[in-house]
Amino acid sequence: MVDTLTPRSEQKRQQIVASASALFMQQGYVTTSMDEIAQHAGVSKQTVYAHFGSKDELFTYCIQSKCVGAELVPEAMLGEDIRAELMAFADRFTQMVHSEEAVYVYRLCVSQAETHPELSRRYFEAGPDRVRGILSEYLARVAAAGKLVVPDARLAAEQLLLMARGMEHLSCELGLPCEESDSQRHARLSSCIDLFLRGYQFQQ
Repeated sequence: MVDTLTPRSEQKRQQIVASASALFMQQGYVTTSMDEIAQHAGVSKQTVYAHFGSKDELFTYCIQSKCVGAELVPEAMLGEDIRAELMAFADRFTQMVHSEEAVYVYRLCVSQAETHPELSRRYFEAGPDRVRGILSEYLARVAAAGKLVVPDARLAAEQLLLMARGMEHLSCELGLPCEESDSQRHARLSSCIDLFLRGYQFQQ
């Protein structure tokens, strides 16, 4: 896999990732080949393998890039207003997991969990578990500063993320209408954050 990229190489990588994401959405992971991805991206198969050693590796990168694109990264949680930081993170997370693409990938992994368990593992580690880790590190840092009482930062992060997903996520997964408006989502998340902060003894 390429380590140091020139601007041209980075452009090709992004073409590959965009094409892979589109094809995974259109025809599924198993039936999509690296040849098809190369053709769709307008690059050679050799170029695809120069960037990604396998289709599994490319799939993992696609998941990670979606998290980065949604700003679910440590660099996006550097503000001093803890409530505002948690609210913004929860909102970005919720919008991402409720997106059509994220719901499709989740369903794809569930449907192929028995025949392709490695796909589910890669999805979990690159997406949900990675995001939980980022949030838990932030909560541990805030707790160390005496702003929250958090005995188990990993558990606390999990609790907040599951609250943020809400019942709306289940509706999306089941193919039911996802009808939560922006204002409804904001009000629900605001309530979740307040409950979370009270539970972990937030100190202003």
